[in-house]
Amino acid sequence: MTYTTMSGSDVSKSEIKTAVAEGRAVLRWSHGNWRNVASLIICADVETAQLEASVDTVGECWSMADECWSSIPSVTEAIRAAGPGLS
Repeated sequence: MTYTTMSGSDVSKSEIKTAVAEGRAVLRWSHGNWRNVASLIICADVETAQLEASVDTVGECWSMADECWSSIPSVTEAIRAAGPGLS
């Protein structure tokens, strides 16, 4: 199975597990096709991951379609988001 990050980079399942364990993985959520969808971000370091995890524009956009929010994922959530999708 192919796993892809939000930036379009291909990653392995073991790379995803390592990023989650090290606190470098973040899910970026948004609205799409009448459901919430998540994309995986793997950051170079924990500090960057913490900044990415603080992104939340809910209620600050003109359109609900432009809103996004973030969370720290479990391994299962991160793999699902980088694979066929998490909703």
